[in-house]
Amino acid sequence: MRKLVGFIVIAVLLGGFAFADLSQAAPAGPIKWKLQSAHPAGAPQIDLLNKMVADIDKMSAGRLKIEVLASGAIVNPFEILDGVNKGIVECGQWWTHYSMGKNPSGSLFSSPLGGAGSGLDMMNHLSWYLNGGGRGLYVEYYQKILKTDVMPFLIAPDGPEAFGWAKKEPKTLQDYLKMRYRMSSGLSSDVLKDMGGHPVNVPGAELIPALERGVIDGGEWINTASDLKIGLYDVAKNYSLQGLHQAIGIQDIMINGKAWRSLPPDIQAIVEAATTKSILDGILYFVEENAKALQILTKEKGVKLFDAPPGYSDAFIKSSKKILAQFEAKDPFFKKVLDSQRSYAKLVVPFTKETNKLGQLIAGAAETK
Repeated sequence: MRKLVGFIVIAVLLGGFAFADLSQAAPAGPIKWKLQSAHPAGAPQIDLLNKMVADIDKMSAGRLKIEVLASGAIVNPFEILDGVNKGIVECGQWWTHYSMGKNPSGSLFSSPLGGAGSGLDMMNHLSWYLNGGGRGLYVEYYQKILKTDVMPFLIAPDGPEAFGWAKKEPKTLQDYLKMRYRMSSGLSSDVLKDMGGHPVNVPGAELIPALERGVIDGGEWINTASDLKIGLYDVAKNYSLQGLHQAIGIQDIMINGKAWRSLPPDIQAIVEAATTKSILDGILYFVEENAKALQILTKEKGVKLFDAPPGYSDAFIKSSKKILAQFEAKDPFFKKVLDSQRSYAKLVVPFTKETNKLGQLIAGAAETK
């Protein structure tokens, strides 16, 4: 009898421990994160972030809820990575090239110059990221090169970026190179300098006042939808879409490493699926939104489209290759990424050249009666 009682006591105790463990493991409610963007409220990119976190909410049956915050809500835009790494905010959104001050390789993931000098367009670049070894290098960049404890994902492309705006249309390459031109800092500015141009690093919030006061003669921002949102048509009426400085433009998010590892495997898989879906969402979203914006600019706002000046593409790509060569000579990881992109370009670019011809034929149907 004593033995039986003893077994019952042990069983009850073990059962109690088991239930205690389960109660500790089971979350009291949904996991709640904050995701701070580098974009201001109302930007098209905020719409896409809200769509992505809504997908995560639905697919996780409400177990992971992420609140999207606009630029500056908790940390400054260029401090987002540090904020996520330190756990000040669980997630952050910016572009990898924002980290170029720490290592120049960041530009090769989110905005490689003219296809990284290898001919990759945005679809080819995304294929390299998902299928050609790019993602492994991308994670290595954040975790080993930058030494941050984050899990990053490329999301929602918002490129290609427009050539930009001009108060007076540059009809020749020399016209363009004489302009004081707002260009984002980093490799793009280095290339414009090498071409003989005059890049001016003006923050986005100061772009319109700088054009109004004549501090600059022109400048680039993001894409047509984003340019319309901030009202650049009020201070410049000449616009071109044919820019090579960021012909590929892809956003990314970073998730704090501890927060990421705390997720159950199925929710991690849901986040991975949602970020991959966000790539398609971004491409399709901006096809429509950029098209709508272009119609508004040209039909309602008096904006005139112009082609990039003759000789621009040759000069830009020549200088791009020169600048890229300088960086790969100094940085082994930069060279490692660039070599991977070049290798992938040898596979995919010949096919893209042929399908681009088909694209022109299809577009011609709009003019044929």
